Amino acid sequence: MVDFNNETTVGIPAGDIVRVLILQRRNDLIESLEHYRKEKYVGGFSDLSIVRARLLSLFIEIQGMLKRRLKEEIYNKLKLEVFTSIKEDDLFRMVFEINETLDSIHLTKIDNKVVYDRKRVEIENKEKI
Repeated sequence: MVDFNNETTVGIPAGDIVRVLILQRRNDLIESLEHYRKEKYVGGFSDLSIVRARLLSLFIEIQGMLKRRLKEEIYNKLKLEVFTSIKEDDLFRMVFEINETLDSIHLTKIDNKVVYDRKRVEIENKEKI
């Protein structure tokens, strides 16, 4: 979590702070999904209220980005569902859609290392230039 009372925070670009806050919200959402599923697997009472609340807070955090990146009808449907949906399947679908969007902007993408092909050395060198 970002410590706003720390004086070193002043020197950090705002975009970096927002990225950390988005990742923290996403982590909170994943933890709530984990807790929900754990309770459901042991046969106990599972409540989706925390999952819904955390999904809503993540949506609010990235709302502007979603509005710019998603088609208008997809964005409007997602927005409506975030505020109204209570079905487990819908919540998971929304989480997946948000995850895919965060991946598309390389915020959560981890497999972005270019693989070097040793058999095509000259072609690889030309691509680097």
